[in-house]
Amino acid sequence: MNLPNTLTVVRLILVPVFALSYFLVPEQYFYLPAVVLLLSGLTDMLDGYFARRFHEITPLGQFLDPVADKLTMFTVIICLAVRHRAILMLFLIFVVKEVALALIGLILLKSWRNSIPAKWYGKVTTILLYLLLCGVLIFPQMPEKLLFYLALIPTAFIILSFIFYLKEIIKRKDAL
Repeated sequence: MNLPNTLTVVRLILVPVFALSYFLVPEQYFYLPAVVLLLSGLTDMLDGYFARRFHEITPLGQFLDPVADKLTMFTVIICLAVRHRAILMLFLIFVVKEVALALIGLILLKSWRNSIPAKWYGKVTTILLYLLLCGVLIFPQMPEKLLFYLALIPTAFIILSFIFYLKEIIKRKDAL
């Protein structure tokens, strides 16, 4: 297993570590799950960098990396939604987008091997999600109304990225 794939596996391992730290530590120690989330984000950036820089892109990595991304975001968003109702809308839109894209992609492209690689709008959405979710962890007493308004920004990007990825899937299908 190469370094990028190892970093992706580490990211997968950090998913339950995040959930456990979120639910087991008192609110005044929420910087601990925030550190886990930031470490996950760092391994995400590094695995992509190393894979491209050292030409270590593998089919396993192409499959595992988006799985780790989605599993991380799903877990963090659902954990936060348990305590913050303002995150519920973000969670629902995130799940609908991911399930719809997965199903549409599988149906139209016939295989995950034909999947669309990450685009700038997906990366911006991920960065905005990380910023929001880390902010909620660092400021757990944030007023729900403020959190709701802050969540609108990544929510809008989730919707936009859904539209753009859908266009990419259709374009890829037509090219197959």
